[in-house]
Amino acid sequence: MEQRTLLIVDDSAEDRARVIKHVSCDSHFEYRVIQASKVSEALATLADALPDCVVLGDLLPDGNGLDFLRAVSDEQGRLPFPAVILTGTGDQEAAVALMKAGALDYLVKSKAEADAVRHAVSSAIYKSRAERQIDEQRVELERIYVEARANNAALHAANAAKDDFLAMLSHELRTPLTPVLSLVSSTLNDSALSPDLRETFLMIQRNIDLEARLIDDLLDLTQIVSGRLKIERSPVDIHRCIEAAFDVCHEGFDQKHISTRIELAAAQPVVMGEFSRLMQVFWNLLKNAAKFTKPDGHVTIITENDGGSIVVEIRDDGMGIEPERLASVFGAFNPIKPQPTATGVGLGLAITRAIVEGHGGEIRAESEGKGCGALFRISLPTTASQPEAAAPPARSVSADVRGKTILVVEDHEDTRRVLSRALRRKGFGVTAAGSVAAAVEQFTTSPADLIVCDIGLPDGTGWDLMEKLHAHGPVRAIAVSGFGMDQDLQKSRDAGFLVHLTKPIDFPKLEKLIVQTLLMESR
Repeated sequence: MEQRTLLIVDDSAEDRARVIKHVSCDSHFEYRVIQASKVSEALATLADALPDCVVLGDLLPDGNGLDFLRAVSDEQGRLPFPAVILTGTGDQEAAVALMKAGALDYLVKSKAEADAVRHAVSSAIYKSRAERQIDEQRVELERIYVEARANNAALHAANAAKDDFLAMLSHELRTPLTPVLSLVSSTLNDSALSPDLRETFLMIQRNIDLEARLIDDLLDLTQIVSGRLKIERSPVDIHRCIEAAFDVCHEGFDQKHISTRIELAAAQPVVMGEFSRLMQVFWNLLKNAAKFTKPDGHVTIITENDGGSIVVEIRDDGMGIEPERLASVFGAFNPIKPQPTATGVGLGLAITRAIVEGHGGEIRAESEGKGCGALFRISLPTTASQPEAAAPPARSVSADVRGKTILVVEDHEDTRRVLSRALRRKGFGVTAAGSVAAAVEQFTTSPADLIVCDIGLPDGTGWDLMEKLHAHGPVRAIAVSGFGMDQDLQKSRDAGFLVHLTKPIDFPKLEKLIVQTLLMESR
């Protein structure tokens, strides 16, 4: 049985005895009673311990109940224990004042029967404990809230720092690749290049493309984790995506003499999505198929329609996937077979799943186990819309813009030199600058028809440069930068760049964009 301490403060010994008698009959609680006949005596009893409840008379020899309540309440007017007022007068005005001072109940002595007294005391104790618990929970919730806000702020700061680090890391990794890729891609257009050198340059180009793909995968994963992976939607022919991806990957199959069977049988192959992202999906899957299939193996790619969806199956007879690993193959940093000789960092399938799901589709992997091959099955909702017809191959238009001037703004000396030389070989007039200040001086002294501009410069950014140059009139510019996050591309658009290319850049692609931009200007 729970023991409770009850302080009875009343100048009448008879009334105190009556209350003691009433609470002693409580079958649920055992009361230890302390008695006082004055305010001063009652206050003195509190020095040892606080009671669970106080039954308080309203008129006492050295004061009244209101004096006692005010003496024990804190700065906010809260009492350290519940109080029940016991009065012989029934003065409602006094009762209201006592209740405002914190008393929880009010009993008139002449009507205070046993059940009423027990109920008033028990209810006051219950209500006081409940309110105290609520206050404690509120304080704890406020503490948790403050802590959560602090943690959330720290998390946002950490994520921002991570994003900044990854952006800077990608910039530093991409920048030195640019002059190499530009040199290789521009040299490959030389018809006098010997077959041996051409093969060497192609090998360099493939490995630079692979390095750039790994950097892109890392940035894609950060966008996926933060929920910022964007899909630009338009009608896309899945068959064209598969063919384009296979064109990129076919050398991997050829080198290992892997036979491929492609059956693009779906009558409705069009989905709403982004061509480059969907091509990335099939590129990842075909690359894995070539990687994990033994020489002289077989890979099959088929499509079919299933209701309102197109289903793509890529099956190989390679190393297979253990049953216990099937559920985790689409996790980040989870390569199909972690081993010292494996390549890649295990991001491809995680990114593949995110892209497929971002298109409203689903992907799953099947395998009967080690050595039994694997099947990857993708389902995407189709649309009745049709892609725009591909534009006919453009005639060579370099002659139409030959002699136009280009200002190359780049602080990386090797990149600036290689790009300038490649552009001069194509017949463009080229000037160069390595900083914002130098570019402003160069452009205002001798305006160029087009600017090819890096973003990260020693004394500012390419965005700063555009702001300064716009003050002098219209400016046409292409951004070429190692910064390739979504916010970087948006900043470039906002600054007035017509295109933002992410390093490393393929020179023929840059040349094509330059020509298109200059022709657009001349119309």
